[in-house]
Amino acid sequence: MKGILKKLMRIGFAGALSLLAFAPSAVMAQEPTVDVQIPVTTEFTKDSDKPADTVNLTTSFKLEPLDGAPAPATAEVSIDGAGKASLGPVSFSASGNYYYQLSAGLDKGDNNSGLDEKLIVRVTVVNDDKGGLSSVVTAYNSQADASSDNGKVDTAFFIEYKAPRTPVQPTTARDPKKAEKTKTSVYAQPGLWILIGGAALFILIGADKRSKARN
Repeated sequence: MKGILKKLMRIGFAGALSLLAFAPSAVMAQEPTVDVQIPVTTEFTKDSDKPADTVNLTTSFKLEPLDGAPAPATAEVSIDGAGKASLGPVSFSASGNYYYQLSAGLDKGDNNSGLDEKLIVRVTVVNDDKGGLSSVVTAYNSQADASSDNGKVDTAFFIEYKAPRTPVQPTTARDPKKAEKTKTSVYAQPGLWILIGGAALFILIGADKRSKARN
């Protein structure tokens, strides 16, 4: 009986040592991962006016995985006016190139330019010198450019806004015909001028007679 107990104790002790020996290896055997955020930015052009607080200019963004790429935790975001945001994160556990379509949309208004643009985002995941993974995010105008690493672009989108102008009240123009009529109405009455001339002559004659009478 004692012999059996000793054997069981030896087996249990050996098993415990085995677990301790393999436990660190099991932890180290976990695959490394890297989480990636896709940044987006909206800016106003140099010629834009500053919008009032009541003006709503909301740009919507959507990130769609292509060819089986991992899905982002947050696939849609929006920015009011000019600002910054990010889509994701996206978790990667293996090196390689992963492709996404990035869509940006803003409805055209009376005072702002519209935005309807699509880019291809490539996430390049590589093994780093510490046994982990690192990533590089680049954007392109097309899938062909992304595949050939040609013509990198930024994920910054530009909006143009012009503040509404206060309408100028037009000055009431005087009718030239009425002005001409007013100007010539007095001259068009010869009888009136005769009366005025006669009265003036009568006054002059009377004044002359009074002057002679005094002398």
